[in-house]
Amino acid sequence: MDKFFEKGDLMDKKKKAILAVVSVIVLLVVLGIVWYLVVNNTNGSSNNQTKNSEVSKLYETLQANNVFSFELSLDEENTMYYAKSNDMAYIDTVFNGKETKYLVRDGNTYLLVEDTKTYYTYSNNSLELNKVTKQLGELKELEYETGRERINNESYSYEEYFGATDFAMGDFKEESEDVKTRFYFDGEELAYIKTIEGDKEELLKVNISYDVDQNLFKIPSDYGEA
Repeated sequence: MDKFFEKGDLMDKKKKAILAVVSVIVLLVVLGIVWYLVVNNTNGSSNNQTKNSEVSKLYETLQANNVFSFELSLDEENTMYYAKSNDMAYIDTVFNGKETKYLVRDGNTYLLVEDTKTYYTYSNNSLELNKVTKQLGELKELEYETGRERINNESYSYEEYFGATDFAMGDFKEESEDVKTRFYFDGEELAYIKTIEGDKEELLKVNISYDVDQNLFKIPSDYGEA
């Protein structure tokens, strides 16, 4: 009889050991599932954040309108005016006081020389047609940091992206992790763009309009082909 009870006790101990092992395995599986869900949810939130950024919203708005102007201004000697109307674009840049004008239409790009009233044709070239939306599109899927900053006594929220220099007028290192660009918003309206590299900063005033003069997309009648 004593041997029977000893055998029974031994079997109970084995069952308890097996249950303990199974419990540990189940616990590890549950913890693994929880960890996966937490990590996956975190990654999903990060992706949603990039897609819901103000830069992303601006990109979608400009894409949807397809008729707009986008103006950047550092000072009177350094400005960039870009206007788009469907498959046409007009670009007027002033860099250190020197002005250059381009017109994109019919799949070609035209350099307009105001001094001589002439234009040069670059056939089958429309690289600058989607200049602004292309630059914004490259940012809209990237992660960014947010903050607030006062500019000219006004407080703006900003989104800061690393390694972006496309909107800068000055000389900054391209694709460098030391370079960052801040997009300042007043509500949903883009107000400023600042490019930062170490102690060097460039602040550009932004003006966006959806009322564009369609005459900009025509070669002036008094211009002749060079």
